[in-house]
Amino acid sequence: MGNTHQISIDHQIAAQLRSLRQAKGWTLDELASQSGISKSTLSRLEKADVSPTTTLLAKLCTTYDITLSRLMHLIEATFEPLILHTRQKTWTDPETGFSRCSLSPPATQLKGEVLECVLPPDTTIKYAQPPRTGLEHHLVMLEGELTLILADALYDLKPGDCVRYQLSGSSSFQTPKHIFARYHLFIV
Repeated sequence: MGNTHQISIDHQIAAQLRSLRQAKGWTLDELASQSGISKSTLSRLEKADVSPTTTLLAKLCTTYDITLSRLMHLIEATFEPLILHTRQKTWTDPETGFSRCSLSPPATQLKGEVLECVLPPDTTIKYAQPPRTGLEHHLVMLEGELTLILADALYDLKPGDCVRYQLSGSSSFQTPKHIFARYHLFIV
């Protein structure tokens, strides 16, 4: 995806983050206190002065009690049952290079969704807590290798492997030094 698309998504995310905060009736100071993110960073995110990272979005989604995928779907105004491959939106974390493409047509009124995720080699993404406890995931490996750590359980995944789990604590996604991971994540 080109820079124009990334800029567009950053602005849409910024507008949605501002809208979520305003819907709660929170000031930037209150959101900073709730999320543990500085007021200046929140302000820059809401103005699209910086691209949000997975870590920042995860903290905000936890604060708002929504999934990151749900946040991405909220930037879409309408529901169409079909989304062509050329219209599927990909978001890339500027910090890690992690990318996530929403394969499901965006819909705020439907809960299930499918993502295609690519994690570059020698990369770790950690989530301190789930956006919503009990959220069900089905992770299906397509290419590469991935180590998934859920609280104290460790899963080494290779192509064709599938792990099904409910989020209840911390989680971590790690790739080996010279191998990336591409997987589908089904969220229920």
